[in-house]
Amino acid sequence: MNIDKKIKEQLTTEAEQVDKILLHQEGIFSMLFNAYKGSLGRWMIIVSVVAVLVSLLIIWAGYQFFFVDLAIKEQLHWAVVLIISLIMQVALKMWAFMEMNRNSMLRELKRIEVAINQK
Repeated sequence: MNIDKKIKEQLTTEAEQVDKILLHQEGIFSMLFNAYKGSLGRWMIIVSVVAVLVSLLIIWAGYQFFFVDLAIKEQLHWAVVLIISLIMQVALKMWAFMEMNRNSMLRELKRIEVAINQK
């Protein structure tokens, strides 16, 4: 048998195994709920509450900036508040998604550890 055929067959079987693993991955909502159960679950709750408060601040600052007739100085104030609160919202969401990723990676590492220990 040709070495190229052997490599191609091996790559095909590995690709099938990876496809089976990817089919069993959990969705984003289950990953999110698992992040609340993880070691930093309390921090996730705090970040979620702060994210809701920042969302309310975004809505209020946006309303003040776009719809209320104010002087330029006050409008500039609300523009700065709006931009800072948007940046805060992005930072909070990034932290939450990184926490979800960390929990997912830890779970997969534990599965690999169990699989290695069973062999």
